Amino acid sequence: MNKTCSAVILILLLFPVFIKAQDKLSSENLDSQGIELDNQIIELNNKIAGVIKKYNLLKTTGIRVLPYQTSYRLGDNYIEIEKHLIIKDDAFKRHVNGIKKKRIRIYTNGTTVSRIESELTESRMYSDINERVFIVDPSPSVKGTDDMLFTHVSRGRKLLEKRELGKIKNTTAFPLRNEIKRNFIIPHLTQFYNALIFTAEAYYKSLKDADSGLTDFLKGSMKY
Repeated sequence: MNKTCSAVILILLLFPVFIKAQDKLSSENLDSQGIELDNQIIELNNKIAGVIKKYNLLKTTGIRVLPYQTSYRLGDNYIEIEKHLIIKDDAFKRHVNGIKKKRIRIYTNGTTVSRIESELTESRMYSDINERVFIVDPSPSVKGTDDMLFTHVSRGRKLLEKRELGKIKNTTAFPLRNEIKRNFIIPHLTQFYNALIFTAEAYYKSLKDADSGLTDFLKGSMKY
């Protein structure tokens, strides 16, 4: 057996070992990315809790100034924000064809956040498109997102029911779990965090402006 044949045989023998090592490395990279994404998610959850505490939002009523196409509702132990988008007909722009909605309900005692529920819906008036995804994070103040639950309903039929994020496929070929964290959960929380802080700052600015107006009037009254 010549040296060339020996080298080929050695490569063939070592190839499965190399592939296994590469797969293990890729899997470890996916896990590492997942942990980093989880850290970003809990940071956002803590920032949301911080805004609620700083502005005492659970006890603040009378909020009127909101971001565009946004509604705000205060419950006994939650704050709910909803964003909506009206879908116009492509040919006749004045005709409403459907609506998309995103809602987040933040359960809180005014200081910490104990649960976050999200709901995304899309419906069309002239077709059977009717999609709904309901998401529950039962422990937003705890690191890790494996216990998040996803329910997906399409055209009245449940495609997934209370599927744990930790059980969603996350392989090198289909890194779906990490994609959900990166491309949905983080942007979703960021969007509603920004809406929450805009709402809080706009409200307290309006109070400050009202107080300033009163102060200026009273100061002016001393000139006569």
